Amino acid sequence: MSLDTVSRSRQPGESVLENHWCSIQGCEKWGGFGFAKGREPTRWWCWEHYPHKPNQARSDAAEIAEAFKNLA
Repeated sequence: MSLDTVSRSRQPGESVLENHWCSIQGCEKWGGFGFAKGREPTRWWCWEHYPHKPNQARSDAAEIAEAFKNLA
């Protein structure tokens, strides 16, 4: 990825960073993980509440399978 300075706006307020908060009611953490289906508005979650994070068991199984694949 390159930093394209030509496409960046110099107008005030044009390059404002938006803060997204976790969409779970009562959670006040920053929602750095967004997801949207089709034309639905993007929902944002903190890592604790993010519903699409990988399953740890699945990650461990993939790591073990890769180790066995390298032995063959």
